[in-house]
Formats: sequence, structure tokens, C-alpha cells
Amino acid sequence: MQGGTSQSAKQIEADTPVQNTSDDGKLLKSVRKVQQIRQLLTANTPAKSLPTYQLDAAPLKEYNPQKQLSKQITFDEVNDEELQRYKAEWHWDVFFEFLFYHMLFYILLGPFVILVLFKYPGIILLKNMRFFKHSSSFYMQTLLWSGSALGGLMYFIQDSSVITMTEIIFMWFAITTRSVVIAAKYATLSTARIRLYKTEELPEEMFNFDLMFQDWFEQSSKVLFLEQYRALRRHEQEHSLYKFDFLLDPNKKTAETIKTTNICFYLEWAMKQQMKQTDPIIEQVYYNGFHVFGYLVNYYQKNNPTSTFNKYMIGMSIFNGISPTFIRLQHFMENIPDWLDIIRLIVNFLTSMQAFFGSIIFLGIGIYDFRRKFFLLDQCLYMLSAKKVSYPTAKKLIPTINFNNPQTLQAWSIFRSLCFDYGQTYNLRVQGFYSLIFVANIIFIFLSLGLILDFIHIDMFQLILLGEMAIILIGFTLYYLYLGASLNEYFDSFETLLDDVKSIYQDILRMREQYFQNNIQPINDVHKIFVNIIRDQVGIDVDTVKEYIELIVEELENNQRQLGYDRRNNPFKLYGVVITFNLLKSAGVGLSTVFSYAIQQRLSTKEK
Repeated sequence: MQGGTSQSAKQIEADTPVQNTSDDGKLLKSVRKVQQIRQLLTANTPAKSLPTYQLDAAPLKEYNPQKQLSKQITFDEVNDEELQRYKAEWHWDVFFEFLFYHMLFYILLGPFVILVLFKYPGIILLKNMRFFKHSSSFYMQTLLWSGSALGGLMYFIQDSSVITMTEIIFMWFAITTRSVVIAAKYATLSTARIRLYKTEELPEEMFNFDLMFQDWFEQSSKVLFLEQYRALRRHEQEHSLYKFDFLLDPNKKTAETIKTTNICFYLEWAMKQQMKQTDPIIEQVYYNGFHVFGYLVNYYQKNNPTSTFNKYMIGMSIFNGISPTFIRLQHFMENIPDWLDIIRLIVNFLTSMQAFFGSIIFLGIGIYDFRRKFFLLDQCLYMLSAKKVSYPTAKKLIPTINFNNPQTLQAWSIFRSLCFDYGQTYNLRVQGFYSLIFVANIIFIFLSLGLILDFIHIDMFQLILLGEMAIILIGFTLYYLYLGASLNEYFDSFETLLDDVKSIYQDILRMREQYFQNNIQPINDVHKIFVNIIRDQVGIDVDTVKEYIELIVEELENNQRQLGYDRRNNPFKLYGVVITFNLLKSAGVGLSTVFSYAIQQRLSTKEK
């Protein structure tokens, strides 16, 4: 194994605690009896000197929601509270408060909002929201407001306008969705964080991390640590068990990449634990789970660059902004607009494009996050598979874990739970945005029924624009629901895989005398591999083999119980409803029936 780990990393491992209850002691004793001792692999990252507002020095105590926060909160207090807050939160009062502020800015007052809000919530919050501060965010938001205000004002004060009411409504809808996205971000912040926004002028780095999604989208080293840590806390998992032993060592390149994966704050955080060694089991070779997970995430980000993803979103935004002008191109060729109308068309295009991109990018982030989850879950399936299998997201990047080590099986279960739960706070923000999109989809459905039944009459230009928007929003929503149902299907895949592995051990247990005492080789290749591994590790004593296999089967059954718990309590839901393919099929059949009936009614009316 790699021998160049830093002294600080070695000290962390030497201080790592081991659970020493009676059951765990028996488990670890069996593991020590059958495994070769190796050295823990972890990142060789030097300790950094970090600014006081970052997350290096916060003790990870249990979060107490009853704790009274001081009136004047410091950065250190917020860091402490943020690290302790591992459960995803949603504050409706914060959501509506910040939605009001942003709607007031974007649609009505713009930077003049300071005249209304200077006393409450105050200048500091306005600066932190970039309503009143020299920054690129302030100028971009002001540009969005100027386009919105100019477009709406000119439409209502002029007798004739090259901009239609439909375009104005679409522009305001895009601005509203952007405001919802921003308010949803604030709604997931802690009480202390919100208090800080109102009392301290924050640095650009903190603003970007909290609200701009860039760290999450790019999967920065800071995110890789915080989201793994919070997921472990949410599932009440012991981080000292979050380490892997593999049947075969990864190749040198993979091992070195895992070792050098940058998990920001990991070493600093581990040093703060001041944990004491209680058992020599620490000398075994394990690959640190934080770094294995980080290696896989980095691989996905590298091979699925966000720049390509952004190009699609920008192209869709340009198409949405320019389509009203393009649809009426013949009209403009016959009636050439004057220079003022041309300026208004350009401003409307830029405003619509900016607002639409600021909204639709979060629809895309939700889809991108799903694809990353599928990649991680497929790698998790690879890690427990002894057969040659192939999954669509990528090739096998990590060797099969040593399922003869019950502790590694528990680490695999932690890894699986983390893959499902990774980034819960960010997912909550995206789902909050999709809630508004669902409202828009319902409006489109009723509007479509009204058009079919001839209750509503609109011209062709408006029909094309509405159809374009409906296709985009309904398309994103259906694909998002499809991915959510696909995510829930992974529970069945993991259940099947665990059953397969357990059945192999049960077969060997039944045939242990023939395989180990009589030295008969299994015919099945997979069984042969398992038997040879067990023989190498515990010998051929039948009683020892029986005790050892029963221990492994017990851990596999524990994995199945944990999987069942996650299936019941942590599936993908929307509005509290578990999304499945059967549910989507039923909804599709119901909508098809309604539209078919509406079309029949329209046809029968025409015949009369």
C-alpha cells in the first residue's frame, strides 16, 4: 500500500475510536482473526490556515434547537451552528419574507427599494441580498429590474406596443420563478445564518456558498466534506466505521487518486475529535470512506462537465427570449419598427433570457443531481458484486469490497445510504422550485382543456408561445418525475444484490463439510471464489467456518434491515407522495382519459 501519508493523517487514524460493546467486540475479534493487518489510506493534505468565518474550528456537538442565540451573532457561532445542523430544514416564514423582498425589487422598485426597507429589515440585509452594494450581483439584478419595469411600464402607457401582454406575463413569470428560487435558498438556511444576514455584512465567499449553488454544482472540496458529514449525522452512522477493505487493492493510479482527493476540512475536523484508540484493529488496511466517495464524485464531475450542461441551458434561454420576435418576423418585415421599438425588443429579449436562465438552470440542476446519484449508486452496486456485471452510467471504478469483513459490509451500507441522501438540503431547494412549476403545469392543463372545449379563445401567436412554454415546463417536470421513480427502483436492485450474496454464503454453509473437510471444489465459479477466500482467511476447520459465515450472514441481514428502513422512510417523494412508475402510469392514464373525453365533447358539439 501507499506509504507516504503525513504524520497528521497517521495521528488521526491512531486516535480513531473503536466501538467495544460485546457484539462489536465479537465482530472485531473475528475480523482480526481472519484478516491481514494493513494501514489506513487517507488524504495527505496539510492543515490549512483558514479564515474565521469558515468551518475549521467548530466543535461538532449535538444541535440543540432550544439553544438561545445571542443578539449579536459572530461568525464563529454561526459556523458552530451550521455544522451542528445536519437535518434539512424548511422555514416557510423565511421563504415568504424573502420572496416578498425580491418581488418588490425585481418587479416594482429595483434599487429604490432601499427607500422602503431601510429601517426594516435594514441596510445590512439589503447589502447582503445585493440590493444595495457595488458588486456584479447588484448590477445584474438591477439590469433585470430595469428590463422588467421598462417593459411593463411602456406596455401600459402606450396605445400601441410591439410587445404583447403574453410576452409581459411570461417575463414576469420568469422573474417570479427566479424570486422563488432565491427565497427557497434562504428558507433552507439556519436561524443563526438568517440572523447573521441581518446583522453582519458578509464576505462574497459566504454569499456565494450559501446562495449561488456554484459550490454544489461544481462539487467543491468543501461541499464534499460537509454533505458527507451531514448525511452521516442524519442517518446516525458512526464515522469511524466509514472505511473500506477491498478483496483486491486498487491499481496504483486509482489508489493515488483516492489518497490525494481533496476533502476540505477533513483533516482539521478529524484532529478536533481528540479520539482515543481502544483496540489494535486500527492497524488494518482501510480506505477512508470520505476519500472514496470524493474520488467517485470527482470522476463524475470530470467526465460530465457542467460547462456542457450550461450550454444547453443558455441555448434554451436564448431560444425562449428570441422566439416571440422570430414568430412575428414577417410582421416586422412588413411593418418596420422604429428605433424605440427596436430598443424595447432588445431589452425584452435580454430581460426574458436572463430571468429564464436564472430559473431554468435550477430545473437542470435537479436533473444533473439525479444523474450523479445514479452514477454513485451504480458504483455502489459494483462494489458488492462478485459477478461480471455492467451498468449504464460508467465502468467499475472501485474493486469489489471484502464482504468477508463484516465491518466493511457495514461501511458499504453507510455508503449506500449516503448515495441516496447526498445533498438533501440542495435537493429540498430544487423541489421547492418544482412546486411552483407544478402550479404552472396545472394552469397549462386547464388552459388546454379550455381551448379544446372552446371556452377560451386566443390568437395563433399566443398559442405558439403558450405551447412553447408548456412543452419546456411539462417536459422538465415529467423527466424529473421519471428520474425520481427510477431512483426508487434502486431499492429493489440493492435488495436483489444482498439476497444473491447471502444465498451464496448460505449455500457454502450447507456444503461446508464437502468444501472444507473433504476438499471438494464447487462447480459454480462464484462459489469457488468465495470458498477459496474463506479457506485462505480462516482455514478448513468446519466449526470456525460455520461461525465465521454466520457472522457474515448476520451482517448481510442487518444491511437488508437498514435498506428496508430507508425504503420506508427515505424514498424520493414529492408533496409527501412516493413517486413510482405505477403512480406515473396511473396519472398518465387519468390525464389521457380527461383529454380524450374533452376532445370527444368538442367533436360532438361540432357535429351538432
